[in-house]
Amino acid sequence: MQHNLLRLPRSLSFHTLLVCVTLLVCAGRAPATNGFDANGQCVGDQNGDGEVTIDELIVAVNNALGGCQFTPITLQFRGVVGDQPFQCGNTYTNIGTTNGTIVPSDFRLYIHNIRLVTADGNEVPLKLDQDGIWQYKNLAMLDFENKVEPCNAEGTTLMNGTVHGMAPAGNYTGVRFMLGVPFDLNHSNQANTPSPLNLSAMFWSWQDGYKFLRIDTAFDNLRVHLGSIGCQTGPGGVVTNCARPNVGAINLDSFNPATNVIDVDLAALLSDSDINANQVNTAPGCQSEADDQDCVPIFKNLGVNFSDGSPNPTSQKFFRVE
Repeated sequence: MQHNLLRLPRSLSFHTLLVCVTLLVCAGRAPATNGFDANGQCVGDQNGDGEVTIDELIVAVNNALGGCQFTPITLQFRGVVGDQPFQCGNTYTNIGTTNGTIVPSDFRLYIHNIRLVTADGNEVPLKLDQDGIWQYKNLAMLDFENKVEPCNAEGTTLMNGTVHGMAPAGNYTGVRFMLGVPFDLNHSNQANTPSPLNLSAMFWSWQDGYKFLRIDTAFDNLRVHLGSIGCQTGPGGVVTNCARPNVGAINLDSFNPATNVIDVDLAALLSDSDINANQVNTAPGCQSEADDQDCVPIFKNLGVNFSDGSPNPTSQKFFRVE
């Protein structure tokens, strides 16, 4: 049986160690929200579960002795349609395989599990600030609509194109994240969840889960609503699994969070679709239905395999680095 060994300088007295351990353990008993203290330094409860394990304690004590420098990181996102900025009510032409026209009225999405990538390929989780509006746990919402007509009446006047968090200071050359809502949050009680999961317009009651992505048009000739389908419930009505999770995986290289912006491109999403046609007896556009072939090119560009709802990061072109 292996034991973790705590190696400390000989000059550290037992009393000092005892005080340090006591402070760390006591701090760990209180719920941690993001794994950092008010100054952005590591604390004992790294995973925020309210308890300090021996591994966390060892790391925390060594950090207290040697320092643990974290820095604020802001990721910038921008809603666009090709080379034009997104704005509800604007008319955009030359969309899709038949050069169609759209007048969008909604553009919102959830992302989670954001990781920065170092030059040697290591992933470093971005610890999200818990701002009470756009970010909750490891999930963030991007909102490019502003509720001004013809924006969707179910929208909000607030907009958001940034994600804020903390990470170790370093040289980052890429970013990875998931498009969607993690399973445990996706099937929680929407009526009792905090922002940004408290928006009824982003919840699919018929699937007991969220719309990971909501794109609508002013004349309702096109919708793109991404979400998990084929979900099964167990005792107490709790969702236990979904046949098609429909969560996308996004891997972006040559990305510097200090200088680059991530474009979320509606034209690129629809580039392989005939938006002037729609499969008979299906909703206009794509609402993630398993038999709707209009979803096939859209899912591909979202980084999702349409056949089973698994991630496919090599196919996505919805997000790009600028």
